[in-house]
Amino acid sequence: MNNEIKNIFHITKRKNSAILIFSIFSSQLLSAVIIFNLSLITNYYLIWTVIYYIFSFIFAIPQSGISDVFGRKKHLNIASMSILLSQILLLIVFFFKSNLSEAESFTSSIVFVLPICLLLGMTGNAIPIARAGIADLKIHDFRTAMGWSTIMIGLGWISAVLLGILLPLIGLFFVCMILQIFNVIFIGNYFLDEQDSTVPVKEKRETFSSVAMLSYKWFGSMFLVIGGSAAILAYFFSETAFYQVFSLHEDGEKDLGIRIIGIFMAFGYTFGVIIQWIMSFSDKSGIKKGISVSMIALALLMFLNYFSQINPYQLKYLMVNSLYIEGLLAFTIALGYGFIDPSLFSLMSKKLEQHHFGKLFGAIDSTSTLGICFAFFILFLTGKFNVISDFKYLICLVIFLISCIFFIVFIKRFASYEQEKKD
Repeated sequence: MNNEIKNIFHITKRKNSAILIFSIFSSQLLSAVIIFNLSLITNYYLIWTVIYYIFSFIFAIPQSGISDVFGRKKHLNIASMSILLSQILLLIVFFFKSNLSEAESFTSSIVFVLPICLLLGMTGNAIPIARAGIADLKIHDFRTAMGWSTIMIGLGWISAVLLGILLPLIGLFFVCMILQIFNVIFIGNYFLDEQDSTVPVKEKRETFSSVAMLSYKWFGSMFLVIGGSAAILAYFFSETAFYQVFSLHEDGEKDLGIRIIGIFMAFGYTFGVIIQWIMSFSDKSGIKKGISVSMIALALLMFLNYFSQINPYQLKYLMVNSLYIEGLLAFTIALGYGFIDPSLFSLMSKKLEQHHFGKLFGAIDSTSTLGICFAFFILFLTGKFNVISDFKYLICLVIFLISCIFFIVFIKRFASYEQEKKD
């Protein structure tokens, strides 16, 4: 009888895990499609993309923190429906504003684009809530949950690009909308929220605004403990370097380089997560191994680009096959990240109670968003000042080295914390 109850309990957890993983994929896919297609309704889509990232950076922490107190299910559904409404708004604006005027002002675009960015960036932060839900289940260890959830995010981005190539625009929107509707149905009808029983009663009596403010306060104070500030800075600079490598091949919308490199990096990250899952080495060892792998590959990528420019005639083979060689090195860089990211946040979670996981993943999501923005800002500056490509890779390597310094500081601070805990 006890075994039957355990089996039912285990099956329920696996079902919840599958729903949350699908939610991460579907939400990322639809969000990426919306961001990619803002250019259909405004000439200022790059500015609005940055504005969306700013909204997401600011509001991911409080929205995820609210799910810590008032439950994952309700607020995951709100976030998922906000993403769906963003797409519906985009479609409405697209059909009613089919002809973009070259003379369109930024002010006039506010009426059409701001509501989409508000829905998507302020209330559409489904991914950190779903990640926290996976961590709540404790089917896998925290490190593996973090790794697989990040794989789903990468798969969502890649699927948005590939479906955009394979399907007409209306077909793309239709497929994404159907997937997100299924996502909302699965969460509403089949997801069982286990977080509700872990939240102290006194916290549930707080208002939404007070919980949101407490989430910001937690972000400001909790990460100063056990070297958490070093961990956030390490993650920020490592994400900046990652997205620089990802985007350095983007020569135009019709160029396939970014798509091929992106696919290489997605597979590399997945392979890294699988390796660290199978080998089961420690969190600290995972960070150190990942740093070594990514740093060597990034240095080789920089030297390859440098020597192919100063001596192109003697490196004809490398020039002809440069995209595939760079893809292999990008794969290796991402493989190292498959060790680093899950191990880093597994270490950070050691001192957290379960009902703080939402804020933790909100902080992860916000930091990643800031890293993306900083990476694109650096690429914008290097493009504006005509910085040659080998120096772009050098800048990328320097930023990654800065992240390594903060990783080392964090590991040492955490080692001190563990010693204090034993004493």
